[in-house]
Amino acid sequence: MTQEKWPVKLPDYRLDGKVAIVTGGTKGIGYAIAMMFAAFGATVVVSSRHQAECDSVAEQINRLGGTAAGIAADVGRPAEVKRLIRETVQRLGDLNILVNCAGVAITKPILEMDEGDYDRVMDANLRGVFFASKEAAAAMVERKHGGRIIQIASIGALKGTNQISTYCASKAAVLSLTKTMALEWSRYGITTTALCPGYVKTEINAAQFQDEEFLAKTLKGIPQRRLGTADEVAAIALFLASDYSSMITGSAIVADMGATSQ
Repeated sequence: MTQEKWPVKLPDYRLDGKVAIVTGGTKGIGYAIAMMFAAFGATVVVSSRHQAECDSVAEQINRLGGTAAGIAADVGRPAEVKRLIRETVQRLGDLNILVNCAGVAITKPILEMDEGDYDRVMDANLRGVFFASKEAAAAMVERKHGGRIIQIASIGALKGTNQISTYCASKAAVLSLTKTMALEWSRYGITTTALCPGYVKTEINAAQFQDEEFLAKTLKGIPQRRLGTADEVAAIALFLASDYSSMITGSAIVADMGATSQ
C-alpha cells in the first residue's frame, strides 16, 4: 500500500530513529512493549531494578535484529531515575519516548496494610511516574523536538477493587497527573497519555488465573468473556508512541474488554 494514490495520509507506525525507555521492561506488559517498539525500529532502553534481567532482554532484542540496551534503575528512587534518563541521553544521544510500566501491587485488605506496604506501592507507582516523566520531559524540552510519555495505568484507577487499595489509588493519581502534564508540556510538543488495561494474563499472574473458580469469577465481569494479552496492550502503546497519536494528550485510553462498561 503506497501513499501516493490515496487522498488521506496513511499511518506508518515505524519508530525508526526514535529512542525509547521502557521501565518495567523485563516482564509482562513492559516486556511486550519493549519488543514491539524494537520490532518497529526504535532503539529501546530496557529498564528494571536488576541489571542482569535488563541485559538479558536487550540481548534478546539485539539477536532478533533490533537495537536495545539495558540500564537498571529503581523507579522509586528519584536519583536512580535521573541517572537512567541522563545515561540514556549520553549513550544514545537522544530520548523521544518514555513508557512508565514499572509498578507494584500488594494484595491485602486495607485493615492489614501498614506504612511500609503503602510506601512501597506509592514509591513505584506514583513517585516513579512523577520523577521519570519530569526528567524525561526536561530532556525532551532541551532538545526541542517534542516527545511521547505513556503511563501504563489500570482500570483499577477507574473503579474500586477488593484488597488492592493502594494500587488503585496510585493509578488514579497517575490519571490526574497525566492531565496536568498535558497542560504544562503540550507547548513543547510533548504528549502525555495513560493506558488503562483490564485483566491481562502475564507470567506474574498466570498462577492466579489457573484457579478455575477465580478465572470464572473474573470473566463474569468482562463482557467479552476473555482476558487481554500483553501483545494487545503493546500494540496500543505503539500507536500512542507513533506520530499518528499527536492529537491525543491528557487522555486515559481504556482497553478492558468492556469491564468498566457495566
